[in-house]
Amino acid sequence: MNPLHRIPRSVRIGSVIVATGLALGACGSSTSNGSPTSSSTAPGGGSSQVLPVTTNPITNTSTAQTLNIDSVLVENNVDPATGKTGSDHLEIALKNTGATTLSGFEIFYTFTDRTTKASESYDAKLPSSFTIAPGKTRVAHFDDTGLTDHFPVNKFSLYATSKNALDVKVIVSADGAAVQTATIKKDKGGPEQAD
Repeated sequence: MNPLHRIPRSVRIGSVIVATGLALGACGSSTSNGSPTSSSTAPGGGSSQVLPVTTNPITNTSTAQTLNIDSVLVENNVDPATGKTGSDHLEIALKNTGATTLSGFEIFYTFTDRTTKASESYDAKLPSSFTIAPGKTRVAHFDDTGLTDHFPVNKFSLYATSKNALDVKVIVSADGAAVQTATIKKDKGGPEQAD
């Protein structure tokens, strides 16, 4: 006698569904600690999938002149810890000239290829821990190293792939401060390698 005839059909179907679910679950990706992996992480947390945006989402209408963009670098970066040449990346030095701590930072930046006229933009909402006390300066780095104040980038962006000169425009917003804008040119040749 066939032993399967003794097991009700609904139990057999349920067993197949459970076994299939377990098999599919085993095929999913996971990290070494068993947690599911993700294609993105919080800003400043390392590797992330960063995609271009089509419009500038910044809607800040404040007129208080309490935020300055002290400098923007896209090449010839220097590692502040060692004083040696660092790898090329977007680096924005921001200063609080007001009397209260600035927070709620959002940075919208655009790369435009000067030869092909191709253009792409990115929007980064910095974490709430990124604040600047009155009279202080803080630097935001876009290089995907995962270090403090270093934020994810698109490794396939024009910045990373174009060998032509680029125009780089940066727009920075913080709660209660007027939006600030800066532009800089990146020379042709692509990113340099760290020495």
